[in-house]
Amino acid sequence: MPFTLDAPIRSGPVLRLHVVGVFAQFAGPEHEVAGTLGASLQLLKGETLVFRQEIVNGRHYADASDLTPVNRTSGDGTSLKTVGETEIDGERLRVDQLTVELREPLDADRFKFKALSSPASFTVFDVYAESESRHGCPFHTAGGGVPLARIGAIVRVGDRVEFAKAVDQLEASILTTRDLDEARGQGLTFLAVLTGALLETGGSRQLLREQLEAARELDRVGTNTEIFEAIRDRIDRLAPPAIREGAGPTDRLVDKALAFVERNYARRVSDASVAQHLGLSTSHFRFLFRQATGQPFHKYLVAVRLEKAREMLMAESASPVGAIAKAVGFVGISHFSRAFAQRFNASPASLRRGGEA
Repeated sequence: MPFTLDAPIRSGPVLRLHVVGVFAQFAGPEHEVAGTLGASLQLLKGETLVFRQEIVNGRHYADASDLTPVNRTSGDGTSLKTVGETEIDGERLRVDQLTVELREPLDADRFKFKALSSPASFTVFDVYAESESRHGCPFHTAGGGVPLARIGAIVRVGDRVEFAKAVDQLEASILTTRDLDEARGQGLTFLAVLTGALLETGGSRQLLREQLEAARELDRVGTNTEIFEAIRDRIDRLAPPAIREGAGPTDRLVDKALAFVERNYARRVSDASVAQHLGLSTSHFRFLFRQATGQPFHKYLVAVRLEKAREMLMAESASPVGAIAKAVGFVGISHFSRAFAQRFNASPASLRRGGEA
């Protein structure tokens, strides 16, 4: 108080940092505009700064008096999700968890959250470092899982890393519930979202029968394991080759590349930078990526950015189209608009007006 919070870090090298609090009071448009730099999050080793993340209005925080839950990634290695509510000076406010995923483990012994000279006011309740990833459930996005609403985008883009995570989460959810009907419902819901996404991308009308046939099959099985195995068999049969999980060394390298893009799509990312991250030559990485995914890296990156922009346009009515284009990594709005219209057969503005594409 009033402008800087320091906290020790006693764990090993930091992979992720989670900050829980109110992000932020006095952050609505009547107080400050989207894009305002409100705070700085820092990691230090002794007095040496080893990491810094700028905290920006509209990307990393929003008006906390709006109690509508938030769950979004920003493409710069950060994500924000609502974990509850609190009361400050008689006002109900949203409590969020801001997560920062680092590009590589960093040795740090101190965390610093520094509020800058914007109107926004931050209240930090807790901060903790993480050294290994955790899995949630696709039906409980507050737990950090892959939301079912994103399955369509994952299938369209061909992100097999996120698809594998979603299936893993489905398995955990089905195997841990004590209600077999709930387990059947979870499996059928996931299958419905998957077949819907496949139909959107030109799948056969035969997919319309999958839900009914799966429901009949699940009625004949009587354990959680049998329910998941029945659903998994259908997922393996229906999923396009591009999103089926591979097991060889090349598959693992490409999976690392896909995960890197998911965390960093809004940053300056190129096939050369990802190749360097993986310890490969650019030409070899291009060959492996195209062989595994069926598309060049740049096309995949643009597709990811456009899908993220579509999600933002559907969810956010206040941010200008140009700001959204910049937020997902496009340099110019004209290029963004052309690419968006080509992919979704609708302009960004018309999608926002119509609510669908």
